[in-house]
Amino acid sequence: MCGNLSKHNFTRAGRVAEKLKDILVNRGISITIEDALLALPGFYERFHKDILNYHGSTIAEFLNNIRWGIYEYLQPEFKRSIEYYGDDNPQKYHFLYPDGMNSEFAKKCYWDLMNEMRSKPFMRRFVVSQSLKGSY
Repeated sequence: MCGNLSKHNFTRAGRVAEKLKDILVNRGISITIEDALLALPGFYERFHKDILNYHGSTIAEFLNNIRWGIYEYLQPEFKRSIEYYGDDNPQKYHFLYPDGMNSEFAKKCYWDLMNEMRSKPFMRRFVVSQSLKGSY
């Protein structure tokens, strides 16, 4: 609903107001469509600006944890598959594909993924303050 309010001007907010009205009716609160339209600016302020800003750092922590989890999970495969050769600086390398990987598309995806595993995620691990996780 906030996305629709963000991309459309107020004259196209009727559908969003109708949705807000339906949500409230499902919760036992009966309002008119006019009241729903009047509530939209406050709704948008609360659920787009306040809550999203509040949760933004926690979402960033979660996404960073996922990135680190993928990196750590794939490290054994990366170490198994990378093979350095030559005396050049920087050293040349290639990857040893898993047994049975015959598709050129799969090999390309594997190569790109293993290349990503050559360096740690650029954002260090961090933990957001508990005060940013206790509400809502």
